[in-house]
Amino acid sequence: MEWLFNWNGWLILGFVLLALELIIPGVFIMWWGLSAILLAVLVWLLPPLSVGIQISGFALLAIVFSLIWWKYQHSKDKQDDKFTSLNSREQSMIGMQGVIVEILENGIARGKFGDTTWRVIGSELHLGDKVQVQRVDGITLYVTKVT
Repeated sequence: MEWLFNWNGWLILGFVLLALELIIPGVFIMWWGLSAILLAVLVWLLPPLSVGIQISGFALLAIVFSLIWWKYQHSKDKQDDKFTSLNSREQSMIGMQGVIVEILENGIARGKFGDTTWRVIGSELHLGDKVQVQRVDGITLYVTKVT
């Protein structure tokens, strides 16, 4: 067991963990492997490190690398969420402007947006009013008048 707590033991452990990442993809094993390799370099540069310090250093590096990766991936996922509306025509309608082309009843009308007409709901809508989409609920657009 003594061989594990020198620089080449940490290096072997690091490469074993990196190889495991190829077999069992999970992202975190990779960061543990890189932590072990970095610790191998530190043990090689600073030879008289106790076993407790080495294990604590490995654990600390693994946690820090894992948290940095998680924070990076989490922020990237949030950025990707902004673009989910690109494939959803209804959500991409928010902010679009159109014209009321038909009055139906009780604030319900049909509005023309681009080359398509949609069922719209708004207050005091009149034929020819220019409107802007505020919210989408299924196939109904909730609009407000644009002055």
